[in-house]
Amino acid sequence: MGRQRLTRAKASPRRCGTVVLDAQALSLDAERDSRVAALIGAAERDSAPVVVSSVTPLEVRRTGRVGDRLRFLLARYTIAPVSERVIEAAGELLDTSGLDGHECLADALVVATAALSEPPVRLVTSDTSHIPKLCQAAGQVDGLGEPRVITV
Repeated sequence: MGRQRLTRAKASPRRCGTVVLDAQALSLDAERDSRVAALIGAAERDSAPVVVSSVTPLEVRRTGRVGDRLRFLLARYTIAPVSERVIEAAGELLDTSGLDGHECLADALVVATAALSEPPVRLVTSDTSHIPKLCQAAGQVDGLGEPRVITV
């Protein structure tokens, strides 16, 4: 009896999703936090883009070695602009969540960016109050996805 030739089945396209970093996650990444590094490494292995809202670098300003690393990271990541659609979505998130726009503006823009990104979306944050509420609100707004919160 001859040897059977095994053929490899074609791989189905994998949905890699998106990883979005908020300001604290980006700051921790710049400071070489091992938890964030592991999440970024997994995203890169899955070919998932790492996204940062264009407002986030304004929240995370550093000098010296950490500033150099931050600039290096920002050159590698996708910087998502605050488009009219992101602004509209952020307003809907604030309305749905009942959170204050003055206090939660940056968080709402980050979550809106995440909610409009390619699913599945993982939003990396240390925030345990505003970000989870805004993500939950995203699941209630038509046309938005609900990002999964990864707390670091």
